Parts: sequence; C-alpha cells; structure tokens
Amino acid sequence: MPVRTLLVVAAVGLGSCALVSDRQHRKEAAVVGDRLLASGFRALPADTSAKKAHLETMPKLLFSSVVRDGKRRWVLADPYRCHCVYVGDDAAYKQYTDLEVAGEISSSDTATRRKGEVVGAMDQEIGNLGPYDADVVWPSGTSP
Repeated sequence: MPVRTLLVVAAVGLGSCALVSDRQHRKEAAVVGDRLLASGFRALPADTSAKKAHLETMPKLLFSSVVRDGKRRWVLADPYRCHCVYVGDDAAYKQYTDLEVAGEISSSDTATRRKGEVVGAMDQEIGNLGPYDADVVWPSGTSP
C-alpha cells in the first residue's frame, strides 16, 4: 500500500475521532450547562474578542474559583456549547454539587438494578449447561 494511501487513511481516522470527541464534549457540556443554570449559575457569553480569547485560555468544563471583593465566585468555561463562562456563588456551587451527587447515586442505583437483572437471567440458565454445571461459578456466587 503506498505511503500516500496510508496517510489519507490515517487522516480520515483521526478526523473521525475528533468528530466523536467534539460530539462527546458538546453532550457533556449540555448536561453540565443545564445543571449549572438550574443551580443558580449565570451564563456570561464570550461576545467580544477579548472574552473569546480569555475563554480559550481557561480550563474547559472544569471549575475554578476567584475571590473578588471578599466573595468567592465559581467559574466554569464552556467553549463547546454556549461559548460562555458560567459564574456562581458558593450557594450555587453547593446546589450544583448536590445535583451531581444525586445524579451519580441515581446512575449507580440504575446500574446495580440492571446488574441484578442480568445476574438473575444468567442464573436461570443453569440448566442449559448440562454436564458442565459443576465447573461453573455463577454470578450470584452460588454453584448449581
């Protein structure tokens, strides 16, 4: 295969990875943005060239804090979806973290429930292995 063909294939592969990564960032930004707004954060658009340049220098989708006039402000840059900076106080940050924890607990409960359903379905198949039953350790930890 000629080198040129390999380079084209590699470029297409890397380009598709970039598209998937960009879509993933946009999806994550949408969830985070909705939770931030629900928590009391304000979205400040990067609507000038100076703001856009500053937005690009900030950590993306990560919190940082700034103290101004003796008050802490939490800041999160979103260059993917809203092209803005979310700003909130300690109360908004606490509300956001509470929402995140509640979401994680809900996801964990859902995953545990699904795992239990899969384990139960696998245990129901015990009879399908016939003479191999003695060699199998089942997901529930029991043997046939």
